[in-house]
Amino acid sequence: MTEPRLLFFFNGMPEYEALFPIARRLKQRGLVEPICFSPSEVLRREPRLKPIVAASRLDFTIRPSRWLKLFPKQWLKRGDAAISMVDPTMDGSSTRPRSLAMLELGIPTIFVQHGVMQGKLNLSSDKRNIHYQSQLLLLFEDLIIPDILSPETREKLAIVGFIKPLLFPPCPPKLPLPKHDRAILFCHSFRWAGRYGEEDVARFYDLVRRFAAAHQNDLIIIRSHRGKSRALYRAHDKALSDVPNVVFSHAYRGPLSGMSMTDVLGLADACISTASTAVLDGVYMDVPMAIYENDQPVFQGLPNITGIDDVEFFVSNLSRTDLAEIRSHYGDVEKNIEKCCDAIEKVM
Repeated sequence: MTEPRLLFFFNGMPEYEALFPIARRLKQRGLVEPICFSPSEVLRREPRLKPIVAASRLDFTIRPSRWLKLFPKQWLKRGDAAISMVDPTMDGSSTRPRSLAMLELGIPTIFVQHGVMQGKLNLSSDKRNIHYQSQLLLLFEDLIIPDILSPETREKLAIVGFIKPLLFPPCPPKLPLPKHDRAILFCHSFRWAGRYGEEDVARFYDLVRRFAAAHQNDLIIIRSHRGKSRALYRAHDKALSDVPNVVFSHAYRGPLSGMSMTDVLGLADACISTASTAVLDGVYMDVPMAIYENDQPVFQGLPNITGIDDVEFFVSNLSRTDLAEIRSHYGDVEKNIEKCCDAIEKVM
């Protein structure tokens, strides 16, 4: 009997981080055959992927991104089902033609949560009674606001915990950094309309500026979501760019260019972040973490930063004792991946 075939499309690093460990483990278990596709551009931008892809012995088709987006049905016909970080009915990205083809061909799909705060899943601003076409939804935790999802969708949930291990050890920066006693990382996710506005951004950057001025022997690293630059905070970045002990973690420029979130966390003695998956990355890397103006029910056990006094107290009393509670809530990553595989094999 031929094993059922599950399609994996690794459109970029987010898919590799969330889906590759599942594909690798399914292959090892032998009950489902992962069929994998990757744009060649992703492997070129992140060469550390090449050896782990080769070692996985997964069935990989590597083509330029435009080839994989062109004529999606020819790729989809290689599998019996597909796994994705977006339900095919909700895909508004450049891969939307593929999602529409999945719906047209009637290919069953499996949805995987990839962000601890994720639109159309657990944000208070989300609509209610949202229906997912996917036959299975793999989630980090119980729904924060259950009625965001339709009753039918809620019946298809599997709570598996956090499923993002370190794909590779953190790498050092390509260029030297200013000498410093400590490195304090400030992360933000100021990208969602409706969740953050200009005043929120201004308060955050004012806090960073005041802390940097008071701690000139500390290196202050500022990283936006995925190291991207957006209009909402670009002027604030520019205003701090000449401060000697401030560096930015940008995706494509500066001393930390090309570094992932976990690479930058590897440099940090402590991290302050808005409520996002970056917090879980830090928790599982044993980096002392605090939340900037936590307006979400997640991470209530971590220090909450609302002003400069909170920052001073946090960096003067760095502790890792509160990380254990968060790890306990989201579970052991390797065991969680096994839960994913159990649920996938059952539904297929």
